[in-house]
This record gives sequence, C-alpha cells and structure tokens, in this order.
Amino acid sequence: MYLPLIVVLQTYTTAPFLIPEIHHHSFAHMANLKLFAGISTALVLSGCAALNTVAQNTVAQTPKPAKNNLIGLFIVKRDNLNQQYRGEIFPIARYSNGRYTDASVDVTIQVRQDSKEAEIVKRNAANSVLNTKPTLNAINPQGGSLGKFSIDRLGVGRFACSSVLIGRSKFTGQSSIQATFNQLPKSSERRSSGAINGREFDETWRSTIATQLAPTAFPEAFGVTRPQFEQARKDLLQIGASEIAKIPEAKSVSGSVQLIDVQVFDLDRDGKPEVYGRLRKAPSTPVKPPADRAVVTSIYANIWLGYAAPQAKVLSTQVVPYYVPSDASRAYEVLGTVDANGDGKQEVLIQNNGYEAITFSIHELQGNQLKSVFTGAGYGC
Repeated sequence: MYLPLIVVLQTYTTAPFLIPEIHHHSFAHMANLKLFAGISTALVLSGCAALNTVAQNTVAQTPKPAKNNLIGLFIVKRDNLNQQYRGEIFPIARYSNGRYTDASVDVTIQVRQDSKEAEIVKRNAANSVLNTKPTLNAINPQGGSLGKFSIDRLGVGRFACSSVLIGRSKFTGQSSIQATFNQLPKSSERRSSGAINGREFDETWRSTIATQLAPTAFPEAFGVTRPQFEQARKDLLQIGASEIAKIPEAKSVSGSVQLIDVQVFDLDRDGKPEVYGRLRKAPSTPVKPPADRAVVTSIYANIWLGYAAPQAKVLSTQVVPYYVPSDASRAYEVLGTVDANGDGKQEVLIQNNGYEAITFSIHELQGNQLKSVFTGAGYGC
C-alpha cells in the first residue's frame, strides 16, 4: 500500500511522491526539519522518505514550447480595517519567443508624489502586460487550478514600501474569495500597513503561483524508499558542510551544520527526483553582535542535488553568511514549480528575500545544472 507524503508547500504540476508501507503520522518522529513558506510542487519530507524511480513510463512526451506566457502571483488580500477580501495579480515575468522579461511596473515615486490611483493607472497602463486583460490560472496547493482570474482593470498594489501596477477582477472558482484565502497556506502570509495620501491601510495577504498557461497534468507517481532518502540526507549534509566551509566567514561561526529542510521534485519529469536541501550553521545560543561592528552570526546553504544516476549530482549551490541576527529562514524561498515555457518540464520559482528588498527568480534545469534564467520584479524599501 502507498500513502501520500504530507503536502506542505503548494503542489502544482509534479506527481505526488509516494512512500511504501509508511504511515504519515510517523513523519514527525523521523526528523525535525523546518518547513518554510511557498507556493510549490514541493513535498516536505520530514525525514522519512527517500528517492527511487519505479516507473519508466513516467516520462512525459515533450510538447512544443509555448510562444507566450505570463507568470505571477495570485494574491488574496484581506483588508483588516473592514474585513473585506479581494484578489489581485502581481505580475512577475513574461515569457515570449524563448525569453523572459520583467512584467512588473513600479509606480512608487508617483504614489509618493500623491498622485491618484486612476491617474497612475492611466499614465502607466500601456507599459503593463496586464493591460491586455489576460486570464490567469491560480494554482491549487493540491495541484491543478483553484480557478481563473480574468483581469478587467488595473490598480496600484502596495508591497512593503513599494507600489506596483496589479491586475484586479472577480475570481471565478469553486470557492468564494474568502474561502480561497483560507485555502492558501498560512506560511505564505504577509502583512503591510501604513498610510498613503492620508489614507490608512492595513492588509494581510496570502498567495500562490498564477500562470497564463493551463497547469499541466500530473505524470504517473513514482515511489520513494526510506534508505535512499537517508542517503540523500547524508549527501546534503556532506555537500552542504563542504560548501559552507569554503567561505572565509565559516571559521568565525561555531556550531555544527544542521539540515533544516528537504524537498523533492521531478523537474524534468523523467521519474528521477531532484532534491532541495537547506542547511544552517550557527551556535546553539544566539550571538549578540557588538554595537561597533558587524559579525557573522550564522551561515545558510541552499543545495540542489540530482539523482539521474545512483550517485548524487550537484545541480546548484548557494551559501549566504548573515552578519546580524535575523530570521534568515526565508532568505531563499522556494515558492514552487510551474511549467513556465510550456515545454512540459518544471521551472522553479524562487523568492529572494534580502534586507528590505525582494526579487523573484526563475530557475531552469539545463542538463546537470539548475540555472537562473530570470531575476526581477523587485520591491522593497
């Protein structure tokens, strides 16, 4: 008998990973992996699953890539002042003729100049891909589509200290917009408050990936086994510790390297998994930095491994030292996977959270490397 793993991040278009003869209630006892936010195909394997391929027919025929697509976030906002809900599209990237370009339009300066929303929209609408009134599919956390969002007007959305053009409309789905808010993972929740042009605002929002292309069908699921997963954990720890040790700052940080998150994908849909791991090196007791200088308090590593062959292949690594105490667990955030270019394979959508600044990246599996093919749509203070 096969039981599904717990789906924590949004599941989009990749097959569910199954684990034989393991009851899901035992997961919490197998490992204490930190779960983090996103909008994802990822399954967080809390230490009890592993990697294996069992079905050769999981390989999907590669369709002809799409000429055009729009990738963004479907955001459901709750106005905390009047408890009203609304849906918005935050555009991230436009895919056209094999290239990704930034789809966002920043209007922060115009908002700070006290321009009215209608004036800002009229002045900038021609520069926005949303002006074509596209229809996007809001991705269901369990796979498939939550519903459709056909943009009929533009507006100004507030994100941290920034303002950008967003798309508005009525959401057409199986649930109300309020029920949809509750369906989206709380881990994706953000909050923004303040005052613009003398008007106070206080908003909470949750989000998921949205795409103009319809979500692709799930391929047939493949199984995973515990011994192979334990080997993947060892691979992540060994490679992650080695990558962390390469940077000079590592010598000044005490403590052992801990594996705090593991996620499994099948990006190229060949039935052989790609594995993401997040690792952290930090002292067991938080370090209070001196007031007169910055010090490294912890180091994080993001490691991607491929298992096309029995031995792990490093697809991508990132090591980030932190000089001040902070909640760095969201610094590199896997929002999910989506077939961004219509070729039948999955690209990874990543949110890069810096100090008072956020950008988005799309990463594509090219051979034995996971490469960034787009970065942009930034906002912040």
